[in-house]
Formats: sequence, C-alpha cells, structure tokens
Amino acid sequence: MSALSAAAAADPGRRSGWFFATPFRPFFIGASLFAASAVPVWLWLYLVEPVEVAGMPALEWHAHEMVFGYLPAVMAGYLLSLAAKGTGESALPERSLALLFVLWTAGRLLPLVVPFAIGTAVDILFPLAVAGLLLQLSRLPGGRQSKHGLVLFPLLAGASLAHRVFAFGDGPLDYEMTALLSRLGIAVGALLIGAVGGRLVPEFTRLALGEEAGGRVPEPYRRFDLIALLSLSAGLVAWVLVPSHPLTFVLAGSAGLINLARLVRWRGFLLGDLPTLALHGGYLWLIVGLCLAALAASPASLVPADAALHALSAGAIGTMTLAVMARLAVSAEAGRPAGKAVRLAIVLVHAGALLRVAAPLDVDLYRPLLVGGGTFWSSAFFLFFVVQITPLFAGRGRIRGT
Repeated sequence: MSALSAAAAADPGRRSGWFFATPFRPFFIGASLFAASAVPVWLWLYLVEPVEVAGMPALEWHAHEMVFGYLPAVMAGYLLSLAAKGTGESALPERSLALLFVLWTAGRLLPLVVPFAIGTAVDILFPLAVAGLLLQLSRLPGGRQSKHGLVLFPLLAGASLAHRVFAFGDGPLDYEMTALLSRLGIAVGALLIGAVGGRLVPEFTRLALGEEAGGRVPEPYRRFDLIALLSLSAGLVAWVLVPSHPLTFVLAGSAGLINLARLVRWRGFLLGDLPTLALHGGYLWLIVGLCLAALAASPASLVPADAALHALSAGAIGTMTLAVMARLAVSAEAGRPAGKAVRLAIVLVHAGALLRVAAPLDVDLYRPLLVGGGTFWSSAFFLFFVVQITPLFAGRGRIRGT
C-alpha cells in the first residue's frame, strides 16, 4: 500500500485522499454518474426540445458524450490501475489523478459554455494525457506497458476531434463522417472487449468455478482466440467503413459466429455467480451486435442499422464496462460476493440495453421502448454510483472491496 492509500485509510475524513487513493475510483465514479445523467438529458432533448448542445445537434452530442466521454473514462480507470499494479504503488500520485479527472470533467462541461474551438481543444486533452501517463508508467521499474491504451487513446482523441468538427457542419458529407466516427469510437470499445475481455472473462470464470468444476474449466488462450480477435477486427472495420455493404454481412456475420464459439469455450453456462456471469453477458452482447450488423448489411436489410449500433454500444460496451467496474471496484479486491444493489444494477443495464435495441424494430413502440430502455440503463449506473460513494457518507475512508 502506498503512503497515500495508507493515509486515506487511516483518516476517513480525508475525502480527497479516499477519492484519488486508487486509479480506477475517480473515473469509475465519474463515468457512472455521467452515464446516469447524460442519458436522461438526451431523452429530454429528443422528446421535448431538440436543440443544439455544445455546438452540435442533440443527437450528435449524445453520441459524442457516450462514445468519447463515458468510454474513455472507464478505459482510463481500468488501464491505469493495470499499468500501475507492478510499480510497487497501489495508487498513482494524487495530483496526477486529480489533474486527469479535472481534464475529463472539463471536457464534459466546458464545451457547453465556451466557444466551439476551445471546447473541442479541451475535450481531446484527456485521452492524450492518459496516453502520456500510461507511457510514463510503462518506463517505471515493474511497470506494465499498456499497448492497448497507448494506441487506442490517441485514436480516440483524433476521432473525438474529427467528430466534433464534422458534427458542427450541416452538409451530407458532414453527416456521413459524423456517423462513421461514432461507429469508429464504438468499434474501439468493442475491440477492447475482444482483446482484454478475451483474457479477463475466462480468468475470472476459472476463479469462480474453482476446484468444483473439475476439468470443466475455460479453454486456455490459444490460436483460436487469435483467430476470433482477427475476425472481430475485420468485422468491425467493415462495419465502420461500409455498414451497408455485403462485405460487412460476410465479415461481421463470420465474426459473430466465431466469437460465439469462443464464448462457449469459456463455459459460462456452468456459472451460478451473477457478477462473473455478467462478464459473459457483456461478451454475448458483442456477438449480438456483430450478428445484427450483418443482418442490417444483408441484401434485404433484415434489421435496422440502429439496432446493431446500440447492441454494440448500450449492449456490449454498457454491460461489459459495468461488469468490469463492479468486479474491480466492489468485488475482486475483497474476495466477497457483490451486494444486492450491484446485482440489481447488472439486471437493469441488460434490460435497458434489450429495450433500446428492440426500439427500432417496432415503429409504433419506438418511443416507449426508447424511454424504458434509457430509464433502466441510466438507473443501473446511478445505482452503481450510489454503491461506490456510500462509504463516504457512512464515514468510511475506503469502499468495501477496494
């Protein structure tokens, strides 16, 4: 334990020490609150008063904030914790984490009140700063090189910048590029699920099954996993660039089937532990998203493209990020089961994703399903936010399980 963590644990009144004592805590708490509030705001804008927000149409603001606001915060919390793990410190310096958190918060709030150019510049500082800190950590003795973070955060920064610029315009090319960049951001999250989740899910499944499973444990990481990851990459690239092309039908469909076989090899059907099973559920949403993307790209356009997009975003990214955050922030470090509130949040986020994906399938029920899905989904993150901050109001200096 670092001196900072020890001081925070010894002095419950030192709230800033508690908040920044662990790399994931500020970003998981911030991301949860943001997800819980941004979706209801978007629903209100869509249903009541569709105005411009931060220099962008309300729909593009919603897409931007969920893809380039929420997702990078969760990624930062997880990857920074992983990178710092081997350095001998349980936490990064408080000032570094505080600065990163301020940058992320500024990127969410300042574009609402400052000129477009300034807001855009502030927005991309956070992913670039995270990439710089990950690089710095990788050079420390025992530090881990986060190859995913070093590549994906600069990519997200560039995509975020371009998305804001094109969303500011109103021509046909602007609309097409904005949609493409939204898909690119979602694809980054989906690829991270395939790469990191591909090791995380079977590892936690193996731990959850324990000795009782005998030889029925997840298959070790082998060549098949590389094939699944390559197929996922090809399917996502096709979906980003040509979502309606027959090539996407073939590549995304193949990726869905191959990754379904990968998921079956992890033997989630043997689990009775909901928090671990939620990791499998998140990966299943990735497969559903790929299959829906294939059906949307089929010659008959069997499903709306919006269903595939939200299966990958609200479904795969939403459910998997909540499952990973819950595992890390509440369960894993304490070695105890998650509480009822976390279990309810897991159920709510899956229900919300299901309703949101179903919404474009029925025009008459679109609005009720949209509102219901958004309500369940955002409620899940608000509940998880409350779980994370409860120790503060209970007078404790640290979250249970962290």
